Amino acid sequence: MFGTFGEKHPIIVNVLGVIIVFFAVWYALYLLIDVFTLHGQEAKVPSVRNMSLDNAIRKIEAAGFEWEISDSLFNEAIKPGMVLEQEPKANAMAKKTRVIYLTINAFNPKMVNLPILSEISCRDAVNRLTSMGFKYVKVDTVPSADEGLVLAVKVNGHPVTPGSKVSIKDQISIEVGDGLMAEMPFDVLPDNVQDSLQLMQRDKAAYEAKHHLNDDE
Repeated sequence: MFGTFGEKHPIIVNVLGVIIVFFAVWYALYLLIDVFTLHGQEAKVPSVRNMSLDNAIRKIEAAGFEWEISDSLFNEAIKPGMVLEQEPKANAMAKKTRVIYLTINAFNPKMVNLPILSEISCRDAVNRLTSMGFKYVKVDTVPSADEGLVLAVKVNGHPVTPGSKVSIKDQISIEVGDGLMAEMPFDVLPDNVQDSLQLMQRDKAAYEAKHHLNDDE
């Protein structure tokens, strides 16, 4: 009977065949998408905050999730490698293909480039260092006519140049002029110091005279 119908109405049979094939392919794709996206296979995100990184990894992988370290901070009051934050948060529902992003306490202190601090005020230098994360900043006064200006910087007792890589845990000593040399009688200074001061004064006078002429022009 179907053969006879097909012979009489070939176009209808072909259309029906195309429709059946279309729905069969669509259903197969639906099943495949379901498999690859793990549809409906969600799990509760484990809590790993305040855990060591090794323990956190074991717990995340046991729950079927992947993990990645997204950021690290440094807090010397917390044991290195401890998990500080996680995303998604604990107890959230997520697919098992989801990556759990971790923020950990760094294993080593942050390294930064030492900024240029010479010839700025002591207050500005200290503010700049503390804003960068340095916690151990010491100020030493040294004889100088430049009161309150930074003359030199030492790290852990050793002179360093601007741009050097240093740890934020290092001891920073900034040497600041006390301004007392300006009040010291010139003739009581050692000869070598007097010669240096005279040379500095001549250079300063020449510099000011040159710039004064340029301003007049």
